[in-house]
Order: sequence, then structure tokens, then C-alpha cells
Amino acid sequence: MPEIRNHNGRPAIFVDGKVYPPMMATIRTIDNDKTKTDKEYYRELGKAGIKIFFLICDTEWLKPGAIKLFCDEAEMLLDAVPDAYIIPRIGLHPTNEWIKAHPEECCKYSDGTQPGTKLFTESYVTDLPMQYSLCSEKWREDAGKALSDTWDKLMELPYADRIIGCFFAAGGTSEWYYIIQMFNGDGAVLDQSESYRRNFTKYLTKKYGTDEMLQKAWGRNDVSLDAPSIPEPEAHYYTREVDHDCIYPKQTMYANNPVPKMESPNGFNIGTFVDIDKRQDVYDFYRAWHNGTAESVIYYGNLIKSKTPDKLTGAFYGSFGCTNYFKDGTCAAVLKVLDSNVIDFLAAPGVYENRAPGGFVGQRETFESFAMRNKIYIIEDDSRTHFENRWFGPQYGMYDMEDTMNVLKREFGRTICEDVQAWWFDQLLGGKRYKDPEIYKLFTRQAEIAQEAYSLDRRPSAEIAFIFDEESTHVTSFRTTKELVELMRNYEIARIGAPVDQYYHNDMANPNMPSYKMYIFFNVLTLTNEERAQIQAKLKKDNAVAVWMYASGIINPETTPKFDLKNIEQLTGIKVSMINDRYDSNFRINGEETDFTCYLDKRFVYGNMAEKRTIPVGYKDDETWNSFLYPLFYGDDKESTVAASFLTSGKPAISVKKCDGFTSIFYGAKHIAAQTMRNIAKGAGCHIYSDSGDVLFANRNYITFHASSEGTKTIELPAKCKAVEVYENKCYCENSDKIVFDIKTGETRMFRIIKE
Repeated sequence: MPEIRNHNGRPAIFVDGKVYPPMMATIRTIDNDKTKTDKEYYRELGKAGIKIFFLICDTEWLKPGAIKLFCDEAEMLLDAVPDAYIIPRIGLHPTNEWIKAHPEECCKYSDGTQPGTKLFTESYVTDLPMQYSLCSEKWREDAGKALSDTWDKLMELPYADRIIGCFFAAGGTSEWYYIIQMFNGDGAVLDQSESYRRNFTKYLTKKYGTDEMLQKAWGRNDVSLDAPSIPEPEAHYYTREVDHDCIYPKQTMYANNPVPKMESPNGFNIGTFVDIDKRQDVYDFYRAWHNGTAESVIYYGNLIKSKTPDKLTGAFYGSFGCTNYFKDGTCAAVLKVLDSNVIDFLAAPGVYENRAPGGFVGQRETFESFAMRNKIYIIEDDSRTHFENRWFGPQYGMYDMEDTMNVLKREFGRTICEDVQAWWFDQLLGGKRYKDPEIYKLFTRQAEIAQEAYSLDRRPSAEIAFIFDEESTHVTSFRTTKELVELMRNYEIARIGAPVDQYYHNDMANPNMPSYKMYIFFNVLTLTNEERAQIQAKLKKDNAVAVWMYASGIINPETTPKFDLKNIEQLTGIKVSMINDRYDSNFRINGEETDFTCYLDKRFVYGNMAEKRTIPVGYKDDETWNSFLYPLFYGDDKESTVAASFLTSGKPAISVKKCDGFTSIFYGAKHIAAQTMRNIAKGAGCHIYSDSGDVLFANRNYITFHASSEGTKTIELPAKCKAVEVYENKCYCENSDKIVFDIKTGETRMFRIIKE
């Protein structure tokens, strides 16, 4: 029987009492109605220690003969690896005939159009006549019947006991996102479909209860729960258009021209924020949009759990990176899914920037919040190798076996050190990406390392916590969330030189949340009174240092007005002022010296991605290279210490203040570099393993070091230990608090730390 249960301080997958640590595997074998498999490939992966495989299985509704395709692969796998277990990836896409018969269940723009789109998944490619709604109750019902029939047939197979779970696939690339854009080329906006209106009504009814409460919240008397209005295109200005206008002024700029003041074109935004006091309806629209997708995931989880409560269930959901935070519908109701108790795991691929040797793969999920709920976060690790074609290989810097081995070591090392699950994903039809004796040998050693890692103390040991909020995603623009959440994860987090745990702020109310010396609040922009009290109680309990990014706490849905500078002061303890205009975010450490900034370069310009000095490998989006602030928020508190100032406004960029039980740092920019976080962490008393800016992952028992530059490197250990490199089986230090070694760019070393 499969189950998720605590194992040495952290959730793990068990089957019949045996624990299964990383790694797992998915091989793409089906291309519409064609199958390409390689029995020896599976056999070698099984011999290397991989025992759980995700196999593709569409429904007979979508693809007649799909179960036979699944059975052919499953039986071949079990013949090659008799002790393998299987989790089918079941596609829940409707047929084109169903879509044509149910246009009311498909997305509709405000101009009445319902365009088609291209659906591409790992096993099914077609032109959809319309984009089916991911919150459609009719789709849930009909796809649910197809899922139920498929599952019943799978459970009748003689090897049904080898099938340990069900993975739900829907939307673009099976990752539960809408393929079409929120706006069409003529400026019309989604979604006017009957399906979405029902979903919106359901969401608003649960939130507000009565027409009177809805009308009060929206400030309108012409709306009702049964007939909520869909926000007009102009009301969505703050989501992306404001970002464009901040980068590309509407008038030609010359050096001798005065800088024009940014103006709201419709009065519905405050800079890059929605004017929540005027347009609560837009915020509710996006909350319902994402909530509807989550409800569908839960619906299918309920269906499978009602039939086979002892099987695992999961889906792609929760991507907070490499995604569109508004139109995709996949990132803002993760806690709802996790707390439903019918979903055991969620998955996401790593982002596709910065993957080359010397870089690292940013992750999309807030994985400690999973562990707090005894759920599993699974990384779809589709690491490219030098076996890619000559188009994709160079895109990821993969040229030879040495590149391949070091990247696969880096990815596995991160999975072990951050203690999440993962599967290797070979997207090349029939498998090619990892098909090599040297890689099989590497996987064999990694299976041994993973077994040892799971036998040890797996409790969290980081001293730094990153705090996020899913509800704040839709109060501010796409770019603001990208800067606050995604770019840091893609380029900075693994270069701090110390491990970091990641949570939603909601977990700070949980008495089981560990204590941390430093908390950084990234996009925690909207909080209730109770949530503010819970956060402050946790900070005081830990006597911690709190870093508040940009406009932390600016919105309180329980105050009037909701958007108010007093809300920031009430949360952070620091009085803040605002200029409602566009400024760049550059600052220097030119104020009073503090423990948190004393090691930073006094003439260097901080506050934007350009402080990386060189363009990161794989960086694609020039528009996010230089950061801007709109509005500009700055510390304006005589009792605080000003450690840095913005260069164009002269206003405080970093303000530090001792509050009741914790130290508060207001950081007015949206981008914070690894070196800045590292220096604040030093001031907070956190242990720093490395200050070289190389890639580092660490936990109680392992350190993975991936070099971004060549040279002699030093890892500072918290205590005197023995350090053995796990692939070389070589001791690098004994009874020492330092590991010193030479390394080349792109190389990976993984050390087992043994306390003596």
C-alpha cells in the first residue's frame, strides 16, 4: 500500500512499508497513436535503482486504444524491472467533438470571440477549436467519467498492485495552464463564458454570502451573486500594461526634457497596484480564476480517492515562476489544494533560465509548506544533456559528457539537500537523454546516496526563511511579482552561501514551524489583522531579523481604506512614505553603518539585476534587467537607522529599527541580490558556508557545491566535522571546520558531512 508519511523528520513516499527516496523517472514513449519504447533503457534504469515510473495514459474518451498503449508500456516495464511501481499520467483533455458541442464551456473574450489554439502534451498534439475552461463543471463531470472508466480498467489489470497512484494532466503541456492569452489582439479580455460566470458566482457566494455584502465590497449596487459583472479590459491595466508604460514612455524622451509624471489612465491603479478600494472586483476575478483551476484538481482527487483511498494522487499546480501569474490560473490556490486532503503531491518543472553549467535551476514551489502538511513536492527534472539536438544542447550549455555529469550531480544534490522528490524526465521520444552507461553508473551511485540520506536526520536545519503569499499575486503587476518572487529564485537563492527554507506566510501561525534567525518577506503585500498578529508573534518568539521587501503589508482588507501606508507601519514597525510616481530602484550603502550592511561595497549600485555585473547564462527578458519602483516606498521613521539611499530620489532605501522583540529592516527595492541577503544574514547571526557566490545547497548531512568560477574554494562548516566527497569517496577534511578544494567552472562536488 502506498502512503506519504513522516520519515526521520520529513515526508517520504512509502510502498508496503518500504521508503522510496529520489529519483523516479518519466520517459516519453507515446506520440498521438504511435508508441516508441526501449526495454533495455528501462532495464538499465531499474538496475540503477529507479523503481517508480510515471507512465503516460490518456483516456479512451480522448484517444481510443489509449489503455492498450499504456498496458504495452507497463508490461514491458514490469518485465524489465519486476519490482517497479507505476503512476499513470492520465490526460483529462476533452475531445474536439466535445469542445464543439459545448462552446459555453470554453473561454470567451469580451467581444464574443472564441478562438482555437494549439494543444501540445507529451502524448497528444492537436488543434483545439476553442480553449476549454479549466473550471468548467461540465468538463469536470465528463472528463471525470472518462477518468473513472480508465481508472476502473487499470484497477482490473493483473498488476494493479504495481499502480500506486494517479497523476492528473490537463491544460497546456499537461501543466494546467490556459494556452490562450488573457487579451486578444483587439483588446478584448477573458472570460465571458457561461462556465466561468458560474465559477465566479460560486467563488463570490462563498466569499461574500449575500448580494448586499458583494455590493458593499465592490462599491456597486448593480451587481449580484447570480449575475456578477466581468471586469472590463481597462480595469486590467495594472496587470501588465502599466509595466510596459513604465519601460516605454508614451512620449519621446530627450535629455533636455523634464521627466513626465506617470498618470493612471483610468484611475483604477495606484502605480503597479490595483486600486483595491475602487476595483475589488478585478482582484476577485483573478482569485476566482485560479481558485477554479484548483477546484478541478481537487475534484479529480476526490474521484480517485473515493474509489481507491489507498492510492496517491497528484497534479501539476502551483507554479510561481516561469508562468503567467494572471492568465495561467495555476499559482494562487496552492494551499487550498494541499489542505483538501485528496491530493498527496504537486509537481512542476524547474524554470528554463540559468540552467547551464555554472548556473542553477530555479524552483517554482514553496516546498516547506508542503512538508508542513505531510505533502510531497516533486520536481519534474527535465535536465538537458549533451545528447540533445544541436538546437537545444547549446541553449543549455551542454556540449560533452563532463557537462552532463556535473549538471546531473548538481540537480540531484539540490534534490537531496533541499529534501524534495523528483523524477528524471526524458522528453525525447523513446528515450535518449539519459541513455548511456556512464549515466546509469551515476544514477546507481545516486540511488545509494539517496538511501543513506533518508536514513539520517531529515529535519529542517536552515536559519533563513523566505516567506511568500499567494493572495498577494493579484494585487500588483506581473513584473512586480516576477521581480519579487521569480528572479530571486532563478538567479540569487542558491548563491547566498547558506540554505534557505520557503513558506507561505500562513505557516507562521503553525506552532510546528521551526525557528529561524532571519525572515525575508517577498511578496507579502496583503494581510488581515489576524495574519499580521501571527507574523509578529512568530518574529518575537524567535527574536528574529525581519526583512520587508518593497511594500510589505500595504493592503489590509479589513481597514478603510484598504491600501494605506499605515498598514506597512503596523506590520513592520517602521513608518513609511510613498511617492506615486516611477523611479528606478538603484541605491548605494551611503547611510549609517549597521551590522546588516557593513560588508557591502559603499560605491556599488544595488537594487536591480544589473548588479550581477554580467548577464546571467540563459537570461532572456531584457525588460526586467533594470528594476523600477512605481510607486516608490521609503522609510520615513526618525527612530530608524538609514543604511542606504535611492540614488535618483535621495530617499531611504534600507531602514533598520529595533522593534518590540525583533529587528525590522524595510528594504524599499524589489530586487535583492545574493550578496545583499548574505550580508544581512551575517548580521542576523546566520551561518554562511560560502561567500564566493558559487552555487551551494546544504542540509544537516550534505553540502552540494557547483562552481560558477574556477579557483580554490572554501566551505566554512558550522562545527568541526569530517567531509567526504560522495562520488570520489575521498575525505577532504577531518575534525575541521573548513573544506578547501580546487574546482573548475561547472564542476559539482557533493560532500557527506559526518559529525565527529
